[in-house]
Amino acid sequence: MQLRSRGWTTPQTVVVGAALAVAGCGRRATPADCQLIVDRSVELQLQEQSESDPAAIARREREVRTQLEGEIKSCENSRVTDKTMACVRAARETKELDRCLH
Repeated sequence: MQLRSRGWTTPQTVVVGAALAVAGCGRRATPADCQLIVDRSVELQLQEQSESDPAAIARREREVRTQLEGEIKSCENSRVTDKTMACVRAARETKELDRCLH
């Protein structure tokens, strides 16, 4: 399921996908892990739309965190690997981020 907000895909799919894709291996996801997944998704999507203003990116990250609070909490019950989180940190585009999580 993908939701659209302001003309672009929200990170809900990413958070839910991460929770499902890495279940059963690794360690328990921390709140910081789940937040990083959401923030990277927002950042990469905005960059792909040529938005580079740090204040605009931070504002959108806050909005999305509020919208996805429940999904972020459920992500915290999933499992992630250090390799997955390193991939999330290194992703340079949304396609790459999606590959990290699936």
